Amino acid sequence: MTFVEQLSQYAGPRVVAPGWAVRIDVHYLGGLRHFYGWEIADIGVMVFAKQSQSLVAKKVALLQSKRLYPDNGVVNEESPEDYRIGLGNLLPSQSAKSLALTHTFKFTADSKYRALKVGDHQYQAIEKYEEENDLDVHYLLYNPWKVPSSYTFPVQGSIALGPKGNGGCRVVRADALRKALSTQANGYSPSFKDIAGAFKSQPPGDAGWRVENFISNLLLKCKEGTLFESLDQENIFNLFNRRSGPIAAAVAVTVEQFEGR
Repeated sequence: MTFVEQLSQYAGPRVVAPGWAVRIDVHYLGGLRHFYGWEIADIGVMVFAKQSQSLVAKKVALLQSKRLYPDNGVVNEESPEDYRIGLGNLLPSQSAKSLALTHTFKFTADSKYRALKVGDHQYQAIEKYEEENDLDVHYLLYNPWKVPSSYTFPVQGSIALGPKGNGGCRVVRADALRKALSTQANGYSPSFKDIAGAFKSQPPGDAGWRVENFISNLLLKCKEGTLFESLDQENIFNLFNRRSGPIAAAVAVTVEQFEGR
């Protein structure tokens, strides 16, 4: 939940420009699987537009997170057993390797989003959810800051990201991704190169919209996301007002235009 963790640092209302204030609220629900046994989105983003005390517009966007896997090394995946054990997993085992053991992860344009598989149960559940609820789902893709790159652990000293990279957090529409991968066999996992090549509207080599561009220029400007009338309407109520809703965390962004004082 890297994205949610980052946003939690900006909780509380802030004046961002003369006459404009923004508040970000974050609520973590937990990672259950809810729609046909599957979580549809890690994060539900709600945007509320206000003029003084009047609420004038409401929007929602759903983000399903997937990360880019390194070309080398083994990634330890979480399992249902990990959830059942809970905090006990924080206890080091007697067979745990030294923290000082050096290992390097390498990422290239051929690195894959291995947990994103064409035609698997979650892939199909997301498509069906969109059809049944009239809500769009987007993939939030976690990448290294720059691709290709390599990272060595344990980290020594501070980390400098450097100039603007072609990676970081990227967003793509789920329906557009399905279309781009329609010729691939079931079980195929897209690579960074696949994503970068499929979305020609992006700068060359970029794999989707930067997440800040998605929120500020696409979601807030009504080019992406879904407008809704009330939190009580069925598709929105089922999403946010039930513990069994198909998301793991909710982020509410309230943008208010106020009279100077």
